[in-house]
Amino acid sequence: MPAGREPSVRSRGAPARLIAALGAMILPVAPAPARQEPAAYPMACHYVRTELDRHAHCARRAGAMIRLAPAHAARLPFHHGLAEVAIPGLGWLWVRPDGLGLPVFTLDNGPDPFAQGLVRGQYAGKVAFYDRRLRRMLATPYDWAYPFNARGQALACTGCHSDGRGPASMVGGLWSLIDRHGRILEPPAARGGRAFTRYFGR
Repeated sequence: MPAGREPSVRSRGAPARLIAALGAMILPVAPAPARQEPAAYPMACHYVRTELDRHAHCARRAGAMIRLAPAHAARLPFHHGLAEVAIPGLGWLWVRPDGLGLPVFTLDNGPDPFAQGLVRGQYAGKVAFYDRRLRRMLATPYDWAYPFNARGQALACTGCHSDGRGPASMVGGLWSLIDRHGRILEPPAARGGRAFTRYFGR
């Protein structure tokens, strides 16, 4: 076509439905996010503060943490920046608004509460303590531990185990008293030693 000449009237008058059809053929349609969630989030969960119905395709593992699907995280009620969620077969989590969740100890049919700003969880199969942003603040070599008391002391054991009763208590093993940095305040000893006396203020 010679330079400067406009397109013909015939090409300008192409039916709108034909243009729309061609556009639909050329441009791919992205799948809806909800259709991706069943495969991406295979774990079910229970919301705790609103109701206890089971929700499928709610969460997935993210290393040592759990990641909730965005649609579920958006529906949780948060208090002081965290929400409670239960996952069958895994236990209790504290979850941030961005959907990142930390599996924690169970206490009285709920997630372990924060004591002195820290909550008990696990890291590499041992007890660890996390802050309210779910950052690991202390990793320990212990198999179990009590929360930190008002004096910043925690009672921790190696080789202990649950007695199997409900509510369970830990028996056996050697018990130490540690501070918030993991330093030993009382060396390992059998249950009932100085570590217990100092921790419980007897």
